[in-house]
Amino acid sequence: MTTPSLGHAVSTERVVGTEIRRDIQALRAGAVSMVVVYHFWPGLLPGGFVGVDVFFVISGYLITSHLHRHPPTSVRGFLEFWSRRVVRLLPAAAAAILGTLALVLVTLSSAEWLDAAKHAVTSMLYVENWKLISDATDYLRADAAPSPYQHFWSLSVEEQFYLAWPFVIGVAVLATRGRAVLRGRAMLAVVGVVTVVSFGYGLVLTGTNPPVAYFATPARMWELALGGVLALLHATGAGRGSDRSRTALAWLGVAGLAASCALITGTTPFPGWAALLPTLSAVALLHAGDPEGRFTLRPVMHARPVQLVGDVSYAAYLWHWPLVLLVPVAIAPDGLAHDIVKVALLPVIVLVAWISTFHLENPLRRVPPGGSLRRRALVCLVVCTGLVLGSALVVRTVVDRRLDAVQARVDRLTSQVGATPCLGAAALDPGADCDPDAPLVTTPDFARTDIPSTIRVGECLNWPPFADAVVSCGFGDTSDPTRKIALLGNSHAGHLMPPLEAVGEAEGWQVDSFVIGVCQPSVEDVPHPEPVSGVSPEQLTADCERLNQEALDRITSDGYSLVVMSTLDQDPAHMQWRDNIYRSTLATITDADVPVLVVRDTPASMNQEQDTPTCLGLHADDPTACDGTPQEWIRQDPLTVAAQRSDSPLVHRVDLNRHICTDTTCPAVVGGIITYADFNHLSATFSRTLAPYLGAAMLRALASG
Repeated sequence: MTTPSLGHAVSTERVVGTEIRRDIQALRAGAVSMVVVYHFWPGLLPGGFVGVDVFFVISGYLITSHLHRHPPTSVRGFLEFWSRRVVRLLPAAAAAILGTLALVLVTLSSAEWLDAAKHAVTSMLYVENWKLISDATDYLRADAAPSPYQHFWSLSVEEQFYLAWPFVIGVAVLATRGRAVLRGRAMLAVVGVVTVVSFGYGLVLTGTNPPVAYFATPARMWELALGGVLALLHATGAGRGSDRSRTALAWLGVAGLAASCALITGTTPFPGWAALLPTLSAVALLHAGDPEGRFTLRPVMHARPVQLVGDVSYAAYLWHWPLVLLVPVAIAPDGLAHDIVKVALLPVIVLVAWISTFHLENPLRRVPPGGSLRRRALVCLVVCTGLVLGSALVVRTVVDRRLDAVQARVDRLTSQVGATPCLGAAALDPGADCDPDAPLVTTPDFARTDIPSTIRVGECLNWPPFADAVVSCGFGDTSDPTRKIALLGNSHAGHLMPPLEAVGEAEGWQVDSFVIGVCQPSVEDVPHPEPVSGVSPEQLTADCERLNQEALDRITSDGYSLVVMSTLDQDPAHMQWRDNIYRSTLATITDADVPVLVVRDTPASMNQEQDTPTCLGLHADDPTACDGTPQEWIRQDPLTVAAQRSDSPLVHRVDLNRHICTDTTCPAVVGGIITYADFNHLSATFSRTLAPYLGAAMLRALASG
């Protein structure tokens, strides 16, 4: 299962030979319209995202046709081909990237600026698809809101295709050197192999890791290659048939695209077998071409509005997504006014696309007589890339300076545990006389990055695909500790490391993390419903059991004085079974005479639409708009229930939620500190202010243990 993502690939090649293909322009117009309608009103056209696949086929067809006529046989040939791509694509793309960055600065909170700048860079470098794959497999980014640059993933796939495809065609050219009559067949054989291999890879990847399959170039290459197969069939003499048969084929292609839009949805595994319907429909329309006679599509395809949309489809694609993502929310977040703004944006998109196409893209494409295409391409490459990278660097510098200033303020205020009254959780203490409207100490952009290393992939968080051995990091007093404390659980244990570290520093204790993402702290088989980061559910179950067993072996044999446990467990339907497996884990630890302190899971919205830093950025004048309620945010906790039912005197419990929520509210800001770094993890700064309460519970557990 995958959620359809944004994008379509557009090549601005318009001709095969010297003839303008109006049917191709019309197909572009239809495909970009599908994508735009889907992004504006997903419920109206649930499969409209397949316009991406149509454009891939078109691009593969046109580029392969060009390379068949002008195969690169020298370094100069390769450079000429790539230079044309640079001159045609980069200026309009750079303008859209810079315009989008300006829109972000105007419409979004500063919490989103740094991330947008990163996506601007990866979009300009045409690696946005790999950036999105990285985000999809990054625990802290997997559920993030869509980027205004997300649609550049398909352009990245296409640009990578442009880099590789001349070499693919070159293989056939080398294999038939001196035998030109065989060249077309050799090209067809090589392109056919690429199509089959890529399609097979895409099928496998769609079944094992849908988010990666959607964006990965190798899993998408077959769609472009499929267009290449058709181009080579035409080039080697394959007949098109009569006007009547071509008309029937064209209508069949239209029916296939209509069925794709209606039947393929966000729950359809994609790409894969389902992607054959839109791609083969596009092949049918390309093969049918522009037949004459009764009942043809000519009256529609040749209509000036259709041709205009086809002409500006590349620019319309570049601009439509950031405009629909950013403008309506900024002007009218919801309701009828929101839809009115969307409708008003449609002519704006066409106008912006027309300006971009006819006053930026087309003039730069025309190289004057005697001019150098490669020199113009080099200038475009340097100027466009330099402007985008320079702008992103400026944004990053501004954000970094703001973050450094906030960090210095936080370090000063939290240097000693509990030293600053009314800061963070202390503001909710009974009898505390604190200003409920105290100014913010942390800011939304700071909160976005205010995450401990214990829940960062690549640092102290164990995350699939898992390493052979469990990753553990030491905090607190690691030089000459008087005690060793272990932290065990998933990321909702990991976000408790800041107060544990503070207590460890104050008491002279070493605190070691055993934070295993997506796993419950159990050595029994806990089934996983779906793959994570390309790891199958079965492998996840086995890996979780293995890593938890290793962690427990170390905890029970390495002289730990106390184990602090917590976990996020969203499976209340199997409470009794969860109770049993957690009691087994607790017994494993206490049988080694090691006391356990179970921290009840912390409140959270668990809804990415309620991401706290983003919400506060949009409601700077009213932070209470981002508050939740205990009834909605505090969940049943099977681990705490198991601890309550344990008969071991070494099992202890603490509930910190009264220091996070009041009886009626779970505030987004407590004591000047933003409580959450996203929609479910405590910010490191706020978490650290829980140190006095967690430390007291730890001392009680150690005293009684």
